Amino acid sequence: MANIIKRAAFKLMEKTLAEQANVLAIRTWNPGSMYEIDLYLPTVNMGKWTTIPRLKCKVDEFEYRDYTPAWWEAEKGICTLFVETGHNGAGSRWAQRVQPGDELMVGPAHAAPLPSKKGKVLGLVDGSALGHMLGLKQLTDPGEHPLEVGVFLHEDYQLPNALSLDNPEFEFILEPERSSLDSLENWTRTKDLSEYSSVYIAGYIPMVRELRKKLKSRVPQNTTFYAHGFWR
Repeated sequence: MANIIKRAAFKLMEKTLAEQANVLAIRTWNPGSMYEIDLYLPTVNMGKWTTIPRLKCKVDEFEYRDYTPAWWEAEKGICTLFVETGHNGAGSRWAQRVQPGDELMVGPAHAAPLPSKKGKVLGLVDGSALGHMLGLKQLTDPGEHPLEVGVFLHEDYQLPNALSLDNPEFEFILEPERSSLDSLENWTRTKDLSEYSSVYIAGYIPMVRELRKKLKSRVPQNTTFYAHGFWR
């Protein structure tokens, strides 16, 4: 009976995946556990994205994962997903086997809000949420929302040159021996937290929860927190 109910729930979910995406290209970082996947979504109007978008993707039978487009070209219908595969999950296995030319069923997932007020924005994320902050950058005016982002990476990656050059607001913290919580909290010690109107924390759920608790006592009361946990 439980399996019947589960299958029925998945069938309902699949009805929300009304868009077909085509995989155009795949790039991997060295070492090869971060994947950049370019998708073509011919029927999605990316020009209407006014909050940080999320796409629900069918990655296997009865398996679905939500990913944030890191950047997109609305006029071409092309976007790029970043998928970190350092843990053994359905999304990681999909990213490791997907090939250019493959088709993928996708649909809208929950979106995340933009800053509600002007001022400096601090981002604190791990590799799973890199796309989240790149998406935020694409949707905000740097004059109204100057952005500074610390990105913890659990491997000693050779970062793509274009990523670093095009995103000087992002500081990549390559400390595979440490936890994301310790590394990001330590990085905030180099910042004057009173300068920021908004703080975004995203990625590993326990890290997001604990880092938010630790920072609440170090920022002004009118600082707005946006916390988004993606995996545990």
